[in-house]
Amino acid sequence: MVFKREICSLFPREYERWESNGIKWVVQDLPPEDDEKALEIFGTDFCDDEVLCSTSRLSSNPKSLQGILDFWRHCITQRTSLACYAEENGVRSLVAVNVCVPEQKGETDNNVEIEGEEWQNVYHALEFAEAKCDPYEYLNLDMVLGAYGLLVKREYRGAKLGARLLNAREPLSNVLGIKATSTVFTGISSQKLAAKCGFTTIAEASLSEMAEAGLKYPKDDQRTIKLMVKKYK
Repeated sequence: MVFKREICSLFPREYERWESNGIKWVVQDLPPEDDEKALEIFGTDFCDDEVLCSTSRLSSNPKSLQGILDFWRHCITQRTSLACYAEENGVRSLVAVNVCVPEQKGETDNNVEIEGEEWQNVYHALEFAEAKCDPYEYLNLDMVLGAYGLLVKREYRGAKLGARLLNAREPLSNVLGIKATSTVFTGISSQKLAAKCGFTTIAEASLSEMAEAGLKYPKDDQRTIKLMVKKYK
């Protein structure tokens, strides 16, 4: 059964607010009115920048691009994703998003199909890493907060917004009654950032290893994706 968050008067919740360089920042729940803005950001920047998507040339195939957008849309409608806004000169802009979804041990969400050869290649890579070590068994939990993409708009990179979003998973998890988070981090910079934020690597796989297993990645590519977890007290 797909997790459904009960929306109350406190939604969207704010998890952090600060000010720097004349900009007011806030990390909060992603509200429904900004779903399409979030998808637009992911559809442009993420697919060209992220390791698995770019290597698979996902954005070059309309079916795969639509497939991953449909997947993200399904995820964010569960109302458990995080957003970062910047307010400058009275204008408030969505500048970063982390697509988060509660995931239950032994349950599969069959409400959205993984369509498009390139998108399937990306999704199966995530499954490949997760098959190496069961995060539920490792954490001794039946539910975790999973995630399928963290993106900061290019013009706002360098403001350490990625760390703010990763850290906001803890208060979000507390609201949801979840004790840990689990994610496959695919880029070196995101893996280093996750480690700094207290995540532990429990499994990893190189692109060449996945190529040997039949996925369409370069056989000589030694870049690795890492399944990383963090348990909350």
